[in-house]
Amino acid sequence: MTGRNLKRRKWYITAGILALAIGISVYLFFPRLKTDKKKPAGGLALQVSATKTTGSENLDNIMSSLGIHKVKEGVEAPGFELNNLEGRKVRLKDYRGKVVLLNFMATWCHWCRKEMPSLQKLYDRFKDKGFVIVAVFSDREGAKAVVPFVEKSGYTFFGNSGLLDPTGRVDTMYRITGTPTSYLINREGNIIGMEIGYRDWFTSGTRGLIEKLLAVK
Repeated sequence: MTGRNLKRRKWYITAGILALAIGISVYLFFPRLKTDKKKPAGGLALQVSATKTTGSENLDNIMSSLGIHKVKEGVEAPGFELNNLEGRKVRLKDYRGKVVLLNFMATWCHWCRKEMPSLQKLYDRFKDKGFVIVAVFSDREGAKAVVPFVEKSGYTFFGNSGLLDPTGRVDTMYRITGTPTSYLINREGNIIGMEIGYRDWFTSGTRGLIEKLLAVK
């Protein structure tokens, strides 16, 4: 066998091995691409969509102007049950029929503390009109950390709806990645919008949004 034929034979062998390797990789890999698209296991799977602006002022307009993320219509807020600051069991469904601001916070969170004064003002303005703030505390120490903080703060918007989530179970359910995070829930129990991070909740725009939500019976 000449040197040229030997080189040609080696080239064919090498090419064959390479083709076989590629074939095996395609066979093993591509089926996974088709089957590995798994849905999240439980919890809240929100579809956030951009709000559309029309000529007349509507709910979408207000939320868009405030920079609040609008959630795809018809997403029901996942139900849960937690102890409140008095040790009593409270369910989110207990507030069905009210407009709920579900706020995830912690006593050690600087930005949570910063927005609490505006939450108190919002609560004072609308508490007698069907509005409630449900505050979920993620402090791992539970009541030991939260109760003294609330008593010292003087804020009353916690009321019976200040809830303890020391294990982070509800945080996980709502895919919370940082505090504060807030969800707006309408009277039917559906999430309509979400806010990640600090917000002044007592601006004229926010008050207008709550008024519009409360007007829907």
